Amino acid sequence: MPRLTANGVELYYEDLGEGLPLVLQAHHHQAWMPFQVAYFSQFYRVITFDRRGTGRSGSPDGEWRAADFAADLLGLLDGLDIDRAIVAGASLGGVIACQFGLDFPDRSLALVIGHTVPWLDELSRDWLDEQIDIVESGDRPIVSQPRSFPWQSEGPPTQRPGFSDSDLGRLFATMPAPVGRTPADATRMLRAMRAWDVRPRAAELAALSVPVLVLVGGNEPQQTITGSYEWHKMIPGSEFVILPNAHHGAAREDPLAWNAAVHGFLQRHGLSSEAPLMPYNAFATDR
Repeated sequence: MPRLTANGVELYYEDLGEGLPLVLQAHHHQAWMPFQVAYFSQFYRVITFDRRGTGRSGSPDGEWRAADFAADLLGLLDGLDIDRAIVAGASLGGVIACQFGLDFPDRSLALVIGHTVPWLDELSRDWLDEQIDIVESGDRPIVSQPRSFPWQSEGPPTQRPGFSDSDLGRLFATMPAPVGRTPADATRMLRAMRAWDVRPRAAELAALSVPVLVLVGGNEPQQTITGSYEWHKMIPGSEFVILPNAHHGAAREDPLAWNAAVHGFLQRHGLSSEAPLMPYNAFATDR
């Protein structure tokens, strides 16, 4: 089975394709499999894994922080004998990508920081406290996103309305709970997110020497969009992309746009292999 011990944690991972290593990470690995792994493995060696506390990976005791997740990723790369990789992430995975780039600046080729913020305001911290209460009550968390303004009754939905009733939505509903295998695992992840604040490391952020893409959906909370732009401004030379029709779950809702944004960014920086094994839409008859 594809497992190895990284930073003292047993991690389950998948490894497909060849070329420059591209790590896709957030929660459990399966969310990336239908659209991102299938596409990017034509160009890259794609590695995705179950973050600690999700899927088949271990759940170490104690509180977790972004630095722990980044150290897990470093241990995975070491175990796979990968010196440097493109590190891409969405939501918590975006936080981990940034943390990894700061903690191990000589181990990344590029960073994709997707669908998250450099720090959390009071409304976002309150929202995370609410999500912890939801987990502890046995209900499903993160159905909606944080409010951006006190006058809002709730934030926008995490995924577009109607997606859960679509064929794709029903497919994703068969996959493991993304935030944690158990309520305790989910709570520790949410607490780690609540503690996130990159501002004390602003000088290191500004000194990053690898290409960075900051990516956000146009239907995410206004505070997420604003925070993503702030992140972009904190990193000289970074690129900033808004996917206009996407919610927080952009990679599964609008995979063509997400993949094109990420792949285009990598191509602009010379980080892409040759043409895919099969040209896109090769068998289309509607031309």
